Amino acid sequence: MTNDRRPVMSCKRFLLLPVLLLASCASGSKPGLGAYPKAVGAADEGFAIQALRTIATAQAQFKVTRGSYGDFNALTQAGFLDERFAAASPVTKGYRLTMTSGESEFAVNADPEVTSTQPTSGGRHFYLDSSDNSIHVNPTQAASKTDPIL
Repeated sequence: MTNDRRPVMSCKRFLLLPVLLLASCASGSKPGLGAYPKAVGAADEGFAIQALRTIATAQAQFKVTRGSYGDFNALTQAGFLDERFAAASPVTKGYRLTMTSGESEFAVNADPEVTSTQPTSGGRHFYLDSSDNSIHVNPTQAASKTDPIL
């Protein structure tokens, strides 16, 4: 004996899932958007934090092999960073990265930037330098060494 109701019940559950997803996206402060911009912003912040850690590792490797710290182009050409960072001030995942570097120190900022291809971004600003490799955060303006550690 077979159960003919089981496939129909599974189908109803399958159709209910997209409806619930649309309902959750539609609820929120902005009609039609809901939690999506916040989720994208949080993901962008996570990417910016990881990018700063990657840059710190690349800088350490560059310092050991070259005797000084490098800018984005030098780190990319040396193979320590990938092509996403091959610019004077790259914009990746809603964040503009800026860096100063010299023989004995470097500092890098990640600041939110909304573009036509990236209409949402994180809201916090991040900073990291060679002195302590700690990420500092500021909710309203470019972060610096004096801001709280993340």
